[in-house]
Amino acid sequence: MRGFALLALGGAMGLAAPASAEEIVVKMAGSAYAPEVIEARMGDTLRFVNDDTIPHNVFVPTAGYAIDLGKQDPAAEATLVLRQAGAFEVECVFHDFMTAKVEVTP
Repeated sequence: MRGFALLALGGAMGLAAPASAEEIVVKMAGSAYAPEVIEARMGDTLRFVNDDTIPHNVFVPTAGYAIDLGKQDPAAEATLVLRQAGAFEVECVFHDFMTAKVEVTP
């Protein structure tokens, strides 16, 4: 699990988000992430909500941030707690063109 210590699923590593952390909702609809560019801070949580009628996926291929939250059916949600500053891309493995860019500041 060492490779996933940088970004972790909410609570997966037993680390609580800072009190000032925010939750940022990222919607998946029309085969797109909204917003497509996300600015966040370390400790914030990204909550991915599938508002579409088809399944989507949250996959981060960027080295040092790699994680796969798996398939989200319509109405499903998944969370990702941001544990490291930097930039990474989120992709849907089902839709090549469906991407979002995330910039995390300290």
